[in-house]
Amino acid sequence: MAKLSYRQVEAFRAVMIAGTTTGAAELLYISQPAVSRLLNDFEAAVKIKLFERHHKRLAPTPEALLLFEEVERSFIGIDRLANMAEELRDFQRGSLKVAAMPAIALGFLPRVMQQFSQRHQGVNLTLQVRSSQQVADWIATQHFDVGIGATNVADPALAVEVLGEAALVCAMPASHPLAEKTVIVPEDLRDQPFISLGPEQSVRYKVDEAFEQARVSRQLVFDTQLSHVACSFVDAGSGVALVDPITALHFSSANLVFRPFEPWVSFSYHLLYPAHRARSRATEEFSQLLKQELALLVKRSDGLLRLKAT
Repeated sequence: MAKLSYRQVEAFRAVMIAGTTTGAAELLYISQPAVSRLLNDFEAAVKIKLFERHHKRLAPTPEALLLFEEVERSFIGIDRLANMAEELRDFQRGSLKVAAMPAIALGFLPRVMQQFSQRHQGVNLTLQVRSSQQVADWIATQHFDVGIGATNVADPALAVEVLGEAALVCAMPASHPLAEKTVIVPEDLRDQPFISLGPEQSVRYKVDEAFEQARVSRQLVFDTQLSHVACSFVDAGSGVALVDPITALHFSSANLVFRPFEPWVSFSYHLLYPAHRARSRATEEFSQLLKQELALLVKRSDGLLRLKAT
């Protein structure tokens, strides 16, 4: 890495304080072009993108904020700052805060985060599990770096990306006569004791519509917010349920079997990011790993996890 100079770091600090190169020039009593040149040299030396430009102001990236903390704390040990930039670039330092809905957080996500941690042991990881709406709220207010939820929230504070659109699957006791079938349809579940996802879940209305269109009645015995709890009810002998496939693949019980359900009832997984904040390199790499591991899970699911092409 190129050697940092005191003037480069001083220009970086001034821009972080002033928010513009013009304001930084006033703080340093030099010209605005001189500040821009020093800032460009600093960014080139550390080899990290430090700013996004928004309406003539410079918005610092997460890496810039971390560097600025170090600058302010020591102001400065140039060599120490250079070492920190190298650590950030090589993922030897940093943090990643993830918020996720239970459907993906109770089995699949911890394994992905463990893989990420093994690759980047210097990155501190946090996982909080909440409802999809709470996840969206936390991401919109920039309390977390990345979220995973079931609903595509229309919020200008959110950048939303489809991780996958899957089909619900049918959970039933292994001893159930329907376990002999390869695919379950609404008629198979006529008058069956049925555990339903609660009305606060948007997928509930998709399930009800599928049975209404088939003119099939069910015996509704329990409502629950979570697919995992619905599986537990089925495990206890309460009936059958339609649940999301990632929960199904990670629910451990010899008493349960899962079968594809037709027609296709969508359960979507969305990646959520703060719309007005640059994503850190750790966030980008984690998101890429998540997509790769989901693709592998599809291949290993023996047809249980089906995703629509996007």
